[in-house]
Amino acid sequence: MSVGKTAGWTLGGLLLGVLAGFAAELFRGQSSVQVDQRYVAPRATDTSDARTPARVPEPAAEPAAR
Repeated sequence: MSVGKTAGWTLGGLLLGVLAGFAAELFRGQSSVQVDQRYVAPRATDTSDARTPARVPEPAAEPAAR
């Protein structure tokens, strides 16, 4: 068997395996709840250490031009 033929069979088998993996994921039975989202981050106001941002001070008045 030549090197080219061996490489072709190897790449073809790899491609077939990847496609079979995608097909298995597509047809795997899952409930719609699991598909939606697996982790939902808590809202910032729901956490115990949530703080309101500090007010930004007004800039100092510019000196009058002479």
